[in-house]
Amino acid sequence: MMARSLWLAVCGWAGWIAASASAQAPTPTPNLPMPPVLVEVDRTIREGFFDPKLKGVDWDRAVARARDELLRAASLVEQNAVYDRLLATLSDSHTFRMPAGRLPERGWGTTGLRIGQDGDGYAVKGVLPGSSADRVGMRTGDRILEIDGRKYGRERVNFRDLFFVFEGAPGTFMQTTWQRGVGPPRLEHLARTAEESGDALVWKSARVIRRDGKAYGYAHIWGMSTETALAVVDMLLDRSETGRARRELAGWGDIEGFLLDARGNSGGYDPNILSTFLQGQWSSGDYYAISRDGKRLVPPVYDRLPVVLLVNSGTASAGEALALKFRAHKIGPIVGETTAGMASGGAAADRLSDGSMLWYSARAIEGLDGKSYEGQGVAPDVVVADRPAALEGQEDAIVEAAVKALASRAASKP
Repeated sequence: MMARSLWLAVCGWAGWIAASASAQAPTPTPNLPMPPVLVEVDRTIREGFFDPKLKGVDWDRAVARARDELLRAASLVEQNAVYDRLLATLSDSHTFRMPAGRLPERGWGTTGLRIGQDGDGYAVKGVLPGSSADRVGMRTGDRILEIDGRKYGRERVNFRDLFFVFEGAPGTFMQTTWQRGVGPPRLEHLARTAEESGDALVWKSARVIRRDGKAYGYAHIWGMSTETALAVVDMLLDRSETGRARRELAGWGDIEGFLLDARGNSGGYDPNILSTFLQGQWSSGDYYAISRDGKRLVPPVYDRLPVVLLVNSGTASAGEALALKFRAHKIGPIVGETTAGMASGGAAADRLSDGSMLWYSARAIEGLDGKSYEGQGVAPDVVVADRPAALEGQEDAIVEAAVKALASRAASKP
């Protein structure tokens, strides 16, 4: 769905807090041999991590401690935990190791869950339509208690455990324990199935929302990819044609604003296409098309619309970069929850000799305000907790707030 092959080019932000036990570990033993994979991890981080000072971490000591622990590790599970503790010292959301065989190189499947921090734990922040999570009835706000034996609580997770945990080979399963409200915990075995393409999901989500005699367009983008971005461009560039061509979008030509929903958007690729287009810096007519309906420019000059961006704590990686672009270029207000705080300027992934993959942030991001949003997230202009609709006939809380923001913008224009 998200142009998986482009994941290595762009990803997202947030820190993963290292276990307190690592600060109390014994002094490393000198002159012990270095396991080959540890040598590779050490070299790659020293040469490729965006900060040559490694954020001030005593990396030599951390590597020596990992060497001692690896030599004592009695199982593959223990070895994987050692590498996790080592890389967690860098407190970088996109620096982690994926064990061998965990993800296929292409043709991923997904359970369809998107999660984010919520209060003192994690909750569902999006469910892909038609996915196994959708079929068992999971919805925004449900608490995530445990995934494949790992508890999800106060401790902050990295991007691997926020997103990749739900991805894998089609036909594989993920075990999750979840809870709705004060009800009893439920155990589900969710199958990973092939995702629809990003553009198909955009078009399926598109609809017209009507309030107080006005019409607003809505579409949900689940990732950042070329096909996802171009689907949004296509539906907005010639809105009258979109309304004529698609019966389900009757009235699209009359929309007075657009809600771009990036909740649960896990990133990938680069959001420059959308941010440039939404500023109106995209198209100018190349020639005239003549039909019985008259003469018109093709492509039409984009007639800018008031736009609002919807986000939540499941909006991560390049999804957060899109939020920064909205703010930097004053494209429109951001409505919802503070984003995941998991973005880098470019995540790289190197295959190690044991078949595992080492991910690391090769570049970091600062906003035009000079701030880093790693571990902090992008705060919305209008703060609204992501919750289901309060009353029948209403949209969910963030959509309702976004519609009000659009109506307010329209009313303030002369």
